[in-house]
Amino acid sequence: MDIKNFIFDNQALNKIVISLFIIVFIFFLRLIVARALDNAVKMAIDKRRRYFVNLNSGITLVIIFSIFLIWNDELRSLALSLAAILVAVIIASKELLLNFMGGIFKLTQNSFHLGDRIEIDGIRGDVIDRSLMSTTLLEIGPGHETHQLTGRSIHLPNSIFLTKPVTNESHLKNFVLHTFKIPLKASSDWQKKEVLLIGICEEHCGDYFEEAQKHFDKIQKRSHLEVPILKPRIHINIVSPDQIELIVRITAPAAKKGKIEQLILKDYLNRNQS
Repeated sequence: MDIKNFIFDNQALNKIVISLFIIVFIFFLRLIVARALDNAVKMAIDKRRRYFVNLNSGITLVIIFSIFLIWNDELRSLALSLAAILVAVIIASKELLLNFMGGIFKLTQNSFHLGDRIEIDGIRGDVIDRSLMSTTLLEIGPGHETHQLTGRSIHLPNSIFLTKPVTNESHLKNFVLHTFKIPLKASSDWQKKEVLLIGICEEHCGDYFEEAQKHFDKIQKRSHLEVPILKPRIHINIVSPDQIELIVRITAPAAKKGKIEQLILKDYLNRNQS
């Protein structure tokens, strides 16, 4: 192969030579201008420093612009290749990225902590572990009406927290307002049963009122929330012409709400039969 033809027909080699020539030429001009500024002893130091800074910034921009013009086609091809690789990586690691983003979202929102009882997408349990990729729950169930551990653990990918709402049953921490329902026939003496239930609830929850009041007062000062009525309350719900529900609300320690509910129900059934 003719060396002369190789040199003049090789576009990559020509671009390398032109790039090197431009860089050397620009730095040679910089050297001249910088020497002229050094010799300008009558110019204020601040002004010379400003000129030096502007000179360096200008030279950097000129070099970058020149290289971009010379290697435009190659840089465009490189950018397309990198974009294709990036898209492939994102598609391949989509779930990992979503889990990581869900972990960051979960931590920044601070929606629950270790030990809290949460529900998300029909899954309910106590949080026993969490990381940037997953969250582990001890399942509570079956259903919403019970508060027993099933003995199963559930590992949730953190991506679920980006699309599904989270219910935190332990948001109030030490004490919670717990509700449960008691069905009755519409023809029964519900007023008498309501009085009986209120008395039973006060027997089992009365020891916690003072401590719970202090707890909710702290929450009110910190979060500016209205303190609810802590004593047991009962609301009536008409299910059908033949059936009603007594909706009982009590204040109880978060860790004991299920146990206290069972004690109240057993006492109610025993006294209601006598």
